[in-house]
Amino acid sequence: MNAATITQAQDTRSRGAFEAIRNFAEQLFAAHGGWLAARKARASQASYAVTERADRAELFAMAADAEKHSPNLAAELRWLANR
Repeated sequence: MNAATITQAQDTRSRGAFEAIRNFAEQLFAAHGGWLAARKARASQASYAVTERADRAELFAMAADAEKHSPNLAAELRWLANR
């Protein structure tokens, strides 16, 4: 059903029932945080993944710089980045 069907209900009992159902659905939606709660969760996960990738890239860059003077340090940095 769409909003037009609900508002154009001919029977007053049906209109009252549709209104009660819609109010309940709106309250339930608001109680669960609506769309914003899901967006915040996805945004925090996405920002965490971006930060993690940036940190790994930084460790790999440090390993490349350390390769000349300390191959063991470079190996350790690569190992940390791959964890």
